[in-house]
Amino acid sequence: MTELRRRMSSLDAAFLYLERPNALLHVAGLYTFDEALRFEAFVDDVERRLPLIPRYVQRVVTVPFNLGHPTWEQDGAFDIRNHVHHHRLAPGPEDRALAELCARLFAEPLDRSRPLWEMHFIEGFGSGCAVFAKTHHCMIDGASGVQLIDILMDPTPKPRRVENTALPIPSAVPSPFARSLEGLVSAVREQVDAGQKVWQTITNPRRILDDSRDTIEAAAVAARKFLEGAPKTPFNGPLGIGRTLAWAPLSLNEVKSIRNRLGGTVNDVVLTVLAGGLRNYLRTLRFPIDVEELKVAVPVNVRVANEKANLGNRVSMMLAPLPISIANPVERLRCVAAAMDLLKESGQAAQMERLVGLSDVIPPALQAPLARLQPSQLPVNTVCTNVPGPRVLRYVLGKQVRTMVPVVPLGAGIGLAFAIMSYSDQLTLGITGDAELVPDAWKVADAMHAAFEELWAATGLERVARDRRIGSALDRRRRFERGEKSTNATSPEDEPPARA
Repeated sequence: MTELRRRMSSLDAAFLYLERPNALLHVAGLYTFDEALRFEAFVDDVERRLPLIPRYVQRVVTVPFNLGHPTWEQDGAFDIRNHVHHHRLAPGPEDRALAELCARLFAEPLDRSRPLWEMHFIEGFGSGCAVFAKTHHCMIDGASGVQLIDILMDPTPKPRRVENTALPIPSAVPSPFARSLEGLVSAVREQVDAGQKVWQTITNPRRILDDSRDTIEAAAVAARKFLEGAPKTPFNGPLGIGRTLAWAPLSLNEVKSIRNRLGGTVNDVVLTVLAGGLRNYLRTLRFPIDVEELKVAVPVNVRVANEKANLGNRVSMMLAPLPISIANPVERLRCVAAAMDLLKESGQAAQMERLVGLSDVIPPALQAPLARLQPSQLPVNTVCTNVPGPRVLRYVLGKQVRTMVPVVPLGAGIGLAFAIMSYSDQLTLGITGDAELVPDAWKVADAMHAAFEELWAATGLERVARDRRIGSALDRRRRFERGEKSTNATSPEDEPPARA
């Protein structure tokens, strides 16, 4: 990792300011292994890689009176045993038992007096094990989280050599007076920089006209979206502190086959499955699905090439429709694809990025109080982030990572959120639910599988080697939980190519 800022950006700090006991803002990843790892060896492996990710040994230090955004300071009392914990899975269906444990861990806050991450090593997952890793959103977004995977995991069974570099010697944390002075100077400098940009704009009449128009348009779009609101659903409402988790493994090859056969992009296919899955789920709740569409917030990575190695957050947002009233899966895909094309042509992501950038001109002393005024419900029903993960298999201590499940937080009345991550030839849909609004997230996973199978059937394609792949993806998962494997299959995630 390079170019790590000592002081948080406005966007990074916002994830600290906006956090509430019932809306914790850390992200997570669940990684499963078919072969068991040794806990002590795992701890040692993580520890020897820490010099490659210095942020993992830094803690957040706030500035008195919020005169400046918090800074990252070396944790003089760092002990990896405070961050890597050991668990054994309770007896029961493996996927459900693992999901219940991880949901309980996900609902616990990170200790802000220490570096804001944890790893939970979980034994008893079949003949293998699992690792559940939590990191606060002020440290990473989806794209930078994948960078961490590339550091903490290996592309071959042979573990990479890591230079035996000692961690930096901690320096004394500045006194409250020094932090206040530094924070004030930093805030003033940011305001001066903002003023210089304004002056550069003023001295260029054409630019001031263009920038003013773009900012006004962005503000108008955002205001209109907030005023429109979103349809009421059973999973939108006040959040509790409990969480439920589940996941739906799909074949990336099959997703691409659907795209090639029916049109659109991979992201369009995923959003269509999401729309169909929510349609199925709401029907099981006997909720009317004649609502034209639900609204989903889709985070967009806006990093440029020279920022790819940086931690922190560099995201914008698009607000997309989910046409749950359309019964035909092909028509649903066409509707989603057309809507996404319009959003891209309108430059909505750039407009939202411009609005996020306005937070830089708000003094830090005002941002924290303003965060307390956050709305109880955003103008969307759900969130769906799509993160391109590793294209090739990853290994830890020579053992292959079988599945990567992304987990995202909930907030502002959104009791059901989704994260999609590709890994090799897999595409896994991670599902986070509020324990009161979505008591059984596996019902959502079942609904997603059904929507995918419906879309797959519409292609007219057949799966190769039917003796290896009998039934739907959901059937395969259920058989795998019961230990029923076909002769050649190794897990429900194995995906053969498709043919017409």
